[in-house]
Amino acid sequence: MVVKFGSSRLLGWLSGWLLFAVPAVMANPLLPKNDAMQAQRTLYLETERTIQTLPVSQLYKVDSDMAALQSYPLYPYLVRQRLFRNVTIANRRAIESFLMAYDGHPMVYSLRAKWLRYLADNKQMSAFLASYRDNMGAEITCHYLQYQLAEASNPDYWLDKVDDLWLSAHSQPDSCNPVFKRWEEQGHLTDARLLKRIERAALSGNSRLVSYLQRSLPPERQYLGQLWLKVRNDPTQVMKPFNFPLAEIEIESRILAHGLERLAWKDPDQAVKGYYQWQSKLKISEAQWADIHRAIALSLAIDDKPGALTWLERADVTGAAQDVKRWHLAYLLRKQNWQKVLELIDLSRPQIQQQDAFRYWRARSFANLGAPEMGKHTLEELASERHYYGFMASAQLAKPASLKHMEAPTDPSIIQAIESRPSAQRAYEFLQLGRLIDARREWRYLISKLDTTKIKDAAVLASEWGWYDQAIISFTQSGYLDDVKRRFPLAFAPKFSRVGQTYDVSPAFAMAIARRESSFMVDAVSPAGATGLMQLMPGTAQYLVDKKINRAALIEPDQNVQLGVQYLRYLMDKLDNNPVLVSASYNAGWKKVLNWLPRDEALPTDVWIENIPYRETRGYVKAVLAYRYIYEQQLGTPSEIFSQLSTSSIPAVPRDSLGQMATGLQLAPE
Repeated sequence: MVVKFGSSRLLGWLSGWLLFAVPAVMANPLLPKNDAMQAQRTLYLETERTIQTLPVSQLYKVDSDMAALQSYPLYPYLVRQRLFRNVTIANRRAIESFLMAYDGHPMVYSLRAKWLRYLADNKQMSAFLASYRDNMGAEITCHYLQYQLAEASNPDYWLDKVDDLWLSAHSQPDSCNPVFKRWEEQGHLTDARLLKRIERAALSGNSRLVSYLQRSLPPERQYLGQLWLKVRNDPTQVMKPFNFPLAEIEIESRILAHGLERLAWKDPDQAVKGYYQWQSKLKISEAQWADIHRAIALSLAIDDKPGALTWLERADVTGAAQDVKRWHLAYLLRKQNWQKVLELIDLSRPQIQQQDAFRYWRARSFANLGAPEMGKHTLEELASERHYYGFMASAQLAKPASLKHMEAPTDPSIIQAIESRPSAQRAYEFLQLGRLIDARREWRYLISKLDTTKIKDAAVLASEWGWYDQAIISFTQSGYLDDVKRRFPLAFAPKFSRVGQTYDVSPAFAMAIARRESSFMVDAVSPAGATGLMQLMPGTAQYLVDKKINRAALIEPDQNVQLGVQYLRYLMDKLDNNPVLVSASYNAGWKKVLNWLPRDEALPTDVWIENIPYRETRGYVKAVLAYRYIYEQQLGTPSEIFSQLSTSSIPAVPRDSLGQMATGLQLAPE
């Protein structure tokens, strides 16, 4: 007799099948790393395709193949996929058994979400509540709250949980409407909450939501929503007093404070005028004043405008954001006022004085003030450390830097125990199938369940698998940072060497870029669309080869390395082979780097690096330079990079020649 999927007989069999799946996989011996698994992989892929294509009524046809795969690590994914095809109340027992067996596992989330939506649509309250978990998104959460409110003896407890959902800067799904209606009927919709949500929506640029919400305010207060939007879109509006009747002084002060802060980043001189215009009228907190001071001070310092030091001193007070002190230091370095640099550091809190940058610049200040011996001990301490400032300190002392490599101590039994875990087995199989996203999900789950002392061992395991990105990330999570060879693997070294020879680009430089950009994650895609090992933008790749290139090609390592190294060569040709400017351009774009060049006189290279306006690019350049040195040591090639940096300068470019220079470079798109 043919048993149809969904019958009571099959449900009983499927539930038992699910319940025994977990111990069967956990009992597996260590998976062999050879072709012995290939037959199962092939059958898995075939079965997966069959489940995707068969009509639901014919899913029973995969029963025998699935039975043959019960010991295969990815077997639960087939069960999940089969259940996903037939989410009905008739399958409740099988679905709930699976959700319970694999609760918290990455494979469960999508099935649970589909199941909960189905139950909500079909008014299956008890089943919904049994399967609900937190953090399933607003739509499902609102269904959950609606069910709880329907049965609650103390509705206020559940209504209080609606606040955060309602205060979203974005419109919420329709499933939230019944909950919001009851919440409003119980008096939770106050003017204060309306104004708070209007502020959030305006700051996110959601003008439609602002317009909708402000209609619920009393007529005399409705102008506040449009005022938020007006200032958010154009901060110069704070310079027009007629925009601000000050009828709602506290809220208008918040709008003005936000506008002044935004204006400071756009036009600090105007922001200073606005600051004095409104200073005596604003009713804002000390923290809000500190934010305005910070924005004006940093913007003036970055642009090297008159008055920057005065504002930095005003902003650099107890409790100020950490970057205020850092920019105070950077500005004094740009002026090469070494005495003031020394005074600033010596007056800073002990925790700040012990930061790598402050230790390095204190020693550099003594050297420039003619007392190098006073900073020598600090340089010697720094030179024993493995980072940008440690390598710079070594160069200042004319000594080779030490990598302090120490291979991670390992226990084979611990590594074997980790590798035997089902999540590790699933990660490995997905890795072999090229399903890198699924592999990483399983690996992250594995790491989350390990004792912190064993994450290092997992990192060693990933390294043994040749899974460079997860080895690097896991070592960082473990806190064990001295295994330099595994943290800076010679990943794709033959490719980098071959292409490097073609374009005369140091493999160590290109590998440092790839290590910083993606940790050698071949399928990495940034929010901006940068893709692959060397995080190339499709537009840049297309410019280099003068033809359209799709994202799939950029994920292919050979193609990505070829184009990434070619782009490095391109930047090196245009920027006089300066590794600092090339690194900065690779991250921020060449146009911005040209605008950052000194205008009046050359700056020591290390001083110029400290004054890179973008925090991300500043850290990026320091990392790439340090990584390049490490890779030069790994590849056995002599390195002079930090010796050169310690004695070189970034030349000045006259302001009137900047436009001509940019035109003449004919550089690729950013």
